[in-house]
Amino acid sequence: MRTWRVGSFSMGAALLLLGVFLLLSQVLKWGDPSVALLSWWPIIFIVLGVEIIVYLARSQKEKISIQYDFISIIFIAVLGTCGLAMAILSSSGLLELAGNVVKAEVQTADLPRYEEASLNSIDRIVVDTGSFPLTVESTEEKTVSLFGTYQAETLNGKKMIKSPSDYVLAEKKGDTLFIKLKELPRQRFINHYNDADATLLIPADKKVEFKGIGRDLTFKPRGLKNDWEINTPGWVKIETGEKVDLKIEANKVYELEGEWKNIKDVNAEDLKSGDISFGKGTNTITINHANRVEVD
Repeated sequence: MRTWRVGSFSMGAALLLLGVFLLLSQVLKWGDPSVALLSWWPIIFIVLGVEIIVYLARSQKEKISIQYDFISIIFIAVLGTCGLAMAILSSSGLLELAGNVVKAEVQTADLPRYEEASLNSIDRIVVDTGSFPLTVESTEEKTVSLFGTYQAETLNGKKMIKSPSDYVLAEKKGDTLFIKLKELPRQRFINHYNDADATLLIPADKKVEFKGIGRDLTFKPRGLKNDWEINTPGWVKIETGEKVDLKIEANKVYELEGEWKNIKDVNAEDLKSGDISFGKGTNTITINHANRVEVD
């Protein structure tokens, strides 16, 4: 009486098919080996099913004792389960996500330049400084300009920011121009690292109000011809330069760095106020609620 061990042939066929697929994936440059596994794993069940049917059919014609090779069948079941799990991960997008996380690279690129030249009817500018460091300079030009660089994790060199609207919102309402810097766009679970460093140029004759959310702000008020107000819980640095006609007032600030005068304790929380004047102090920069103000 002949004995057939169902499962041995299937395990051999599975290993053979796996080796062939992996070899072809290397020779033909298929790329991700998981593609090969997703392509061939259903054949395992087909081979095992055909083997069982053939042996059952032959057992009716011949005196054949059928034994099941449970170790081989378990091995095939493990391979099939892995293939099924990968298929589920692929259909849900998790497999592609994992591949993207591995392939992601940190890219440094230019922020698309934002410009606003139509300022004839604008007397006041309100700037929400956003979530990344910003340098603000006054300029003799009659144009608001915003430019800089950003770093982010990207795939295949694809730029994350393609137009100014991806990181800045600008709206005109009456005599006021509102500018809001947005958080940098990101893909969930992939772009966990991103940052930017931008410079904002503002006409020196415009009144400006800044609203910060805690990031570092640097101001270079060269030739300032109007008043600026800065409201932020973060760190503020003012670079005055030479021949500046300016007065700087700080209200409810934790730390004051520089040659401040008239320093007073505001309350029991160690908040301070003070001022510094350069030249006649014709125009004023007022800073409210900052953690630290440094004047060079």
